[in-house]
Amino acid sequence: MRLLLLVALLLLVAVPTGLATTQPDLIVGVDVALKTNAVTVTPKHVRRGYYVQFKVRNTTASRRLFTVAGRTIAVPARKLRYLVISFQVRGKYHYASRPPSGSAVRGTFIVS
Repeated sequence: MRLLLLVALLLLVAVPTGLATTQPDLIVGVDVALKTNAVTVTPKHVRRGYYVQFKVRNTTASRRLFTVAGRTIAVPARKLRYLVISFQVRGKYHYASRPPSGSAVRGTFIVS
């Protein structure tokens, strides 16, 4: 009887509850290069349900703003910044790179 009680207690301690999830978080890295007259995004599409970590590198000599899916970050000249967004809805998401003055460079990021 004591042995059964000891085994039951050990099982309760050894098996943590509430730590397991039914679906793992999926993180996809996307490289973004901000140039004077262009924006390079690689890859240009992901599947729905993923977290996307945009690694935004400004290759210009001035600060630029990068906007995607309604979120904006400022990237200093020749610096790197990260932006993480969870994409739960399929569709086309527009991005833009804006210099301090002048016109924006635009493109489309696709979630399928």
